[in-house]
Amino acid sequence: MAVILSGNKDLLRKRALVERTQLKNEIIEELSKKITENLFKNFNLEKLNIHLFYPINEKKEVNTWHIHNKLSHRDKIFTSSYNNDSDEWECVGFSPNTKFNVGKFNVPCPIENHKVGFEIIDLILIPLLVFDNNGHRIGYGKGIYDSLLSLTNKNCIKVGLSIMECSNVLIDFQDHDINLDYCQTPSTLHNFKLNP
Repeated sequence: MAVILSGNKDLLRKRALVERTQLKNEIIEELSKKITENLFKNFNLEKLNIHLFYPINEKKEVNTWHIHNKLSHRDKIFTSSYNNDSDEWECVGFSPNTKFNVGKFNVPCPIENHKVGFEIIDLILIPLLVFDNNGHRIGYGKGIYDSLLSLTNKNCIKVGLSIMECSNVLIDFQDHDINLDYCQTPSTLHNFKLNP
């Protein structure tokens, strides 16, 4: 039976970071390929405007370059890029063939891109450390994705990608937190839209 531990986000975040850093790169790569394969089985991504995050290597995140490569025939893909002038994260479109450099927080960003509104995104893929049975998630604690998700349209599908399976501890939810609609793990698509 799941329980909520008040103020448990920091503890769950630390545990997940330790667990993930202990995984070998070959395991991350294998699990990332399974996530990609199952994501494309579970969603028809062909005609959707997809916002993709790119992996921070030292964080041992899901390798979303596999997803990028499967979408590379598309005219454009979308991601977030930090604008130093406006001091904010922006949604940008870019050609899949463009080169990337490392931006704020070591996030890979396309060098050639153009700003678009988050409201055009049909499906957003979200990095995370932990998620629970209610679709609550824990990231790195900077609140970046909560602010980005608040800019998407109400029909935008929010899909977490997780190497780890669902936590049996319910995450302490706060008013500004935005739930996932789904979370794709190597073996399972968790559907939170079915939950009341």
